[in-house]
Amino acid sequence: MALVPEMNEIPNCYSEMDELFYEEECPYYFKSSLHDLGCSMNCSVCELGIQLKNTNQKTLLMIFKKAVVIVLAVEKMKNIRPSARLFVDEDLHDILNNVLVEEAIPFENFDFTYAADSVYRYFSSSLYKISDTSNKSFALNEFPDLAQLVALHLQGLNSRREVKLNIAVYSSQPFNSSNRKNPVALGIMGRNLYLSCVMVGGRAQLRLEELNHFIREIRDDSLLRFIFFKSDRGSSASAVTTSTFESAACPNWYICTSQRENEPVSMAQYQEQSAIIDFKLIPDNQ
Repeated sequence: MALVPEMNEIPNCYSEMDELFYEEECPYYFKSSLHDLGCSMNCSVCELGIQLKNTNQKTLLMIFKKAVVIVLAVEKMKNIRPSARLFVDEDLHDILNNVLVEEAIPFENFDFTYAADSVYRYFSSSLYKISDTSNKSFALNEFPDLAQLVALHLQGLNSRREVKLNIAVYSSQPFNSSNRKNPVALGIMGRNLYLSCVMVGGRAQLRLEELNHFIREIRDDSLLRFIFFKSDRGSSASAVTTSTFESAACPNWYICTSQRENEPVSMAQYQEQSAIIDFKLIPDNQ
């Protein structure tokens, strides 16, 4: 019959149910019993008792990653078909390589980019007298239900027909710092008439349209016909600075005048030699 030991005979230096604690200063002292108070090692665990050491997040992530790899490797091993040969180190190496292999992510390259629609907001306006490089000024011919701009040399009574343009500058969004073209709207002073450009039969056509209210913002193509891109030519060394006005609704079409006298102001493409597309603007302080 087995004898039950007395309580004083049970060693209290170690128990399998003890918690294990580790000390950084004692790399070779792997575990210490909670009941062993007679430790002779000279370390902070022995001097101060039990200490808890915080583990940083990076270490936890590394441990978690290792655990995931082990679990995946075990699952792979479960699917291995039994064979006549023994399971060797190379087999385990192949399993780990399959677990750790990086999966290629397919992608495609596209040659096109998406451009958001521009928004034009009113910024400021100034009044100018305008003439082409042949010194022909803008004049207004008015008929019942019709108004037309013409270019002519002002003489005598014709001077009263001179047209002054109210050039309203707009800011474009999204903003493009490399674009030197300023979006503007061109209105005739003293009238509710604005220059517009539309495509008719494959050719851009300049019109005068009456608006009852000033255009503060343009968000879609319905009002884009009133916007022209103003580009300035010349330098500080040049005595004369000229400007061109390209239609926003009809790209590569510019406001122009004819070489002949008293002809309508119209639209022309840049390469048309007979058209004059450069204009001089003189600020009007009235």
